[in-house]
Amino acid sequence: MAKPGGVFCVEGLWDNDLAQRGSVLPTLELLERLGTIRFIHRDTATPEELHYFLDRWLTRKYSTYEVGFFALHGSPSEVHLSDSHSVRLKEIASWMSGRCEGKRLYFGSCSALRASEGTLAEFLRETGAAMVCGFTKKIDWIESAAFETVVLNRLVNGGRVNSVEQLARSARWAPLAQHLGFRVFYRNGDPARLPSMRTPQESAVRT
Repeated sequence: MAKPGGVFCVEGLWDNDLAQRGSVLPTLELLERLGTIRFIHRDTATPEELHYFLDRWLTRKYSTYEVGFFALHGSPSEVHLSDSHSVRLKEIASWMSGRCEGKRLYFGSCSALRASEGTLAEFLRETGAAMVCGFTKKIDWIESAAFETVVLNRLVNGGRVNSVEQLARSARWAPLAQHLGFRVFYRNGDPARLPSMRTPQESAVRT
């Protein structure tokens, strides 16, 4: 029996209170127990840690982990590893330059994909990833966790590069995708046709 596809997840610090236990691990563990994915999960709180783990992920040893999952706080064109450490999408792209051929990248972050088309096109051109998806709004943990479960499953097992778009357009999931501001962008330039997508104006976002 073939091994399920792999997800490589880096997760930031959600709360300054270290006693808080919020994490995406239960979602990953659920999918693993159902036999639909394998995963590697690493916590990261600084740019140096994020850079290190991305560099390790993109070695030949982990080539079967074709979905990259960024579980981090976010704002337009940027992710936050902790309250004192942020990284622009442009910098993340430079760390992964030319090493993500065919990979699918998912930002489970508030507003990180509220970026111009030019910013996302350059991100995919630099990394070589086939597509990137994520959110353009502030998102609720419970709602996004429900959606995230089916998104990760589809990213790993959907086959076609637009399989997540098809999911988000379906009658069952389109209302939640729209509510969360879910966005998909492809390196080949094909437009994603989602009811939630409203292309931000260049002047309205930080690039």
